[in-house]
Amino acid sequence: MYGRRALYFIITGVILILAAVFSTYIVFSKFRPETEVQRMLRAMSKVQTFRERSAFSWNRGLGSDRNTTTLYLVGQNDLSKLPSLQQDTKFRLFRISRSRQYGDLSGEIRTVGDRTYLSYSPPGPSVPGADFSKKDAWISFADGELLKWGSVIPGIDAPIVTLPVTSSYLEPIEAWTDDGILRMRDLLAVADVFLVRYDDVTEIVDKHATRVIEARFDSDAVRAFLADEIRAKSDREPNDAERVVIEARAKQVERLRVRLWIGVRDHLLYRFQAAGTVAEDQKTNASIDVLVNLTDFDAPFVGEVPKKPTSFASVANAVLGTLETSGSSAGREFATVVTNDVAHLPTNSVGGFDDTDNDGLSAVVEAFYRTNPNVADTDGDGVSDGDEVLSGQNPNGNGSLFGFGLGT
Repeated sequence: MYGRRALYFIITGVILILAAVFSTYIVFSKFRPETEVQRMLRAMSKVQTFRERSAFSWNRGLGSDRNTTTLYLVGQNDLSKLPSLQQDTKFRLFRISRSRQYGDLSGEIRTVGDRTYLSYSPPGPSVPGADFSKKDAWISFADGELLKWGSVIPGIDAPIVTLPVTSSYLEPIEAWTDDGILRMRDLLAVADVFLVRYDDVTEIVDKHATRVIEARFDSDAVRAFLADEIRAKSDREPNDAERVVIEARAKQVERLRVRLWIGVRDHLLYRFQAAGTVAEDQKTNASIDVLVNLTDFDAPFVGEVPKKPTSFASVANAVLGTLETSGSSAGREFATVVTNDVAHLPTNSVGGFDDTDNDGLSAVVEAFYRTNPNVADTDGDGVSDGDEVLSGQNPNGNGSLFGFGLGT
């Protein structure tokens, strides 16, 4: 009797173990990191609005010219009215060099309806006809006029390969069409540009359970995607100049390491980070660190039209008049673009009076990177805060500048 009962429990236990193994196999056979990334891309291709908090940092140069630039973006984007992107984004650009010079520029750009509005926090860039020394001084742009302004963030100098403006074979700027946008959404839904892995790591991001997936770019797939992007937008094959740019961009991203925080239930992308080194040309490299947080998917867009903005036409006339009065031969060319010489990034120097711990960072810079202004080495790792920032490393701990462990 006892033998039969023992045998019964053994058989039952084996059945339960086999059932557990089988069910585990079924569950895990449905989840593959490659499949999850595909689900994420499909889900994101359907998103209409989202809020973002993003940080981009890059580090370049040698000796006294060594500098680190950090760009923060916070705002909301509305893709429902494409090809017109509705947005309300605040930005801050910060650059510090080993020569103890630093630039600090912040502002906001909004696109509401068919007009775009741009403002800078005082003192802002120096542009005739626009007094950015006053708070809430806005410039209003009609469709196509923003391109004539030049760089929205003067002096940004990001390590991104673009088509040369002076190129004789440069194609005219082509706008996205409705058909092109549909083709691009379809392309995003099936894009396969990552080589991925999943180590069973989960994390709560913005109250959502996410899977943390490690990835790197597949350079061959990136080449194919960038070429397909041009086909989707323009319904034509890439020209020779564009193929050169495609090749350069594919080489730039192949050394980046990537993390994706993907929602377990909705498969949306809640956080993205990339870090590594990109080649700017055959001789120089730039270290970059990117962190993007996305929230409030498909929430109503709440962009507002600023009060009493100045028209871009009046600013352009003021700058043109200034150049012609000074006898500049570039006067007639100004109607096409505002150069960085006209709209420069304000700079300041770090002096002994505002660098109490003598680490090369002023009190303003210490506040920006959240380091201790009274301690030269905030994290106590033997490297000063200034040297870590200028090397793209985290002065408050391990890893790259934003401290998520992707850089060494």
